[in-house]
Amino acid sequence: MSNNSSSFETKRAGIKEVAKRAGVGIASVSRVLSGQPGSSPQLIERVMQAARELGYMPNLMAQNLRRRTSKSIGFVGSDITNPLLASIVGGAESVLSAAGYSVLLTNSGGQPEVDAQRIEVLLQRQVDGLIVLPALEDNAATLAALASTTAPVVIIDRAMAGSLDVHYVLSDHYLGMGEATRHLLKLGHRRLGLAVGQDVRPSRERLRAVEDTFREKGLVADLMVDSGSLSPEHGERAMERFLTAARPPTAVILGGNQLLEGALHAVRKRGLRLGEQISLVCCDDVALSRMYDPPIATVLRDTALLGQRAAEVLLEQIKDPHPTTPVLLPTSFVQRPSCGPVVTPKKRPSRRPG
Repeated sequence: MSNNSSSFETKRAGIKEVAKRAGVGIASVSRVLSGQPGSSPQLIERVMQAARELGYMPNLMAQNLRRRTSKSIGFVGSDITNPLLASIVGGAESVLSAAGYSVLLTNSGGQPEVDAQRIEVLLQRQVDGLIVLPALEDNAATLAALASTTAPVVIIDRAMAGSLDVHYVLSDHYLGMGEATRHLLKLGHRRLGLAVGQDVRPSRERLRAVEDTFREKGLVADLMVDSGSLSPEHGERAMERFLTAARPPTAVILGGNQLLEGALHAVRKRGLRLGEQISLVCCDDVALSRMYDPPIATVLRDTALLGQRAAEVLLEQIKDPHPTTPVLLPTSFVQRPSCGPVVTPKKRPSRRPG
């Protein structure tokens, strides 16, 4: 019985017990355990040894309240089912964890009104900063929630409406999409299908890159554009629309990996071979892009780096608030066999039987 009681008391040891065991004052223990300067190596060792012997666990919440910090960062993502978001969060967490911060991850499910709710909840938890990848750029509730905080905010891959005091880490979608379009034009493709998401920066930059590349080559852009929510269902609907058009495109670009599964389903239903009857480019590399037969040409970006840079910018702002210019990270195009020379409609094979 006494052993159990002793064990229980040890687990509940407080700063007074540590001071008594170390033979020093409470103020000295507090200074050592909070990491304040001025303590000798001998004192630090005595205090830490006493804390270890007693199993002392500091009250981090109380310490953080005294320091007016929560040592936590709020992250608002639009779709946690997307593996790219997991990579972004992982990149951010690696930097924040090394700096002693924890990450509180929330998900809006791509619903703009939920973005605002998640931001407000995180601010109520007194987070030291926010990293946000919102569904839309002009939602009034989201803009109001962001404007209400004095904590630093880093926005990933969006260009928010208005004049918010926020910081940006962006992907250069224009760069990689331009490379992809040049490759298709070099293969002889002149009519393209482009499926993109809603009216946010990545969609606009991808469309602008395609149109500018046509002009750069002295060509009039011949495009079918299909915009909507980034989902397998949208991918399938867009591909069906492209393939059944009176003048179908000879190549299709998908502006998001979430579109790929549905688009491939539409291609397979018609028995079409990528790179032969239709060429295909996707944005953001996922396992399906690499494992599909044939592998799918892709516009790549380093999503882990995107999260890392967002975390680094946020930590800089927590330490020393100051104006910043947007961080722009490159994208690139990887050629794969899903893209082949153009096949004119008259040479395109009919649907395979069965």
